[in-house]
Amino acid sequence: MLPDQDQLKYDIDVLLSKYATGDAYKDQLIRDFMLSTVLFNWEDPEPEEILPLTEGLNEIREAIAMFKGHKYTPKITIFGSARTEKDNALYHLTYDFAHLAAGHGYKIITGAGPGIMEAGNAGAGPENSFGLALHLPFESFSKVFENHPQNMTTFKHFYSRKLTFYRESQAIVVMPGGFGTMDEIFQGLASIQTGKYNVRPFILLDRPDGTFWKEFDEWIQKNLQGDRYISGSDLCFYQLATNAHEALEIIKQCYRHFHSYFILNGRLFLQLKIQLSPEQLASTNEIALENGFSELVHVRERYYNNANLSVYSCQKHNKHSFAIIHQLIHYINRF
Repeated sequence: MLPDQDQLKYDIDVLLSKYATGDAYKDQLIRDFMLSTVLFNWEDPEPEEILPLTEGLNEIREAIAMFKGHKYTPKITIFGSARTEKDNALYHLTYDFAHLAAGHGYKIITGAGPGIMEAGNAGAGPENSFGLALHLPFESFSKVFENHPQNMTTFKHFYSRKLTFYRESQAIVVMPGGFGTMDEIFQGLASIQTGKYNVRPFILLDRPDGTFWKEFDEWIQKNLQGDRYISGSDLCFYQLATNAHEALEIIKQCYRHFHSYFILNGRLFLQLKIQLSPEQLASTNEIALENGFSELVHVRERYYNNANLSVYSCQKHNKHSFAIIHQLIHYINRF
């Protein structure tokens, strides 16, 4: 028998009144969360049905706490094989990229394991990187964080860990790898394609003479695009690079004028580091109109993290709108 929801809501309100934050929206979200939790309990779940929720929540909460003081620091997630040896050219390439990125103010996020993950954390240094470790029966944690345990957190579940990788980073760099790396690539690309994650640089990095990503790209175009499982425009969601400087330049170029975006009630809000001139806005709107968007209009100036952002908005109607958002970002960054 389900409880009286009115009474239940009243009881939750009484409890929250003792611990209210003063933020009405935040308090409402917590209220809804508590209501859902109690209702779930009244559905008589088995312990094995409760555990993934409680464990996942605790993992996400601990990860949020770890990143709390680094909200405004740009971060890059690096994926790749745990089996890559230290004498492998890909290990050195990852180390060099992470070191270069850290020197330009980025922090690195990896899975805190050996191989490519260790190279990324070691290249940036433990003070400039984070580790999202995963309990596995056959893989040890990197020793990079031995003296910086505050920069590493451990997960039991893939879903909460993947969420954290994408929620906390502004760019993704992927080195060659196995099943785990492929899983991270395809979930990431599918989530960007469908708008579950925001568009961002997604770079497949290999050594100059490497064929791993070249053949991967050829396979994608021949089989997925060729058989119409994806659109040609979906290929924009990833790029190939063959050295550390090229990969970092792709990321820096993406954020040259573009800062971020969000979607609210079917409207796209682009936040830019510059205010577009009338000519720039007109040419940008040609692309928007050609692709099923309304014209961008200047909404306001916003002060954010010691910087002024110009906010532009338009209505999006195209079902493939996230590829168009990528195109708009790319076009604006060329000014």
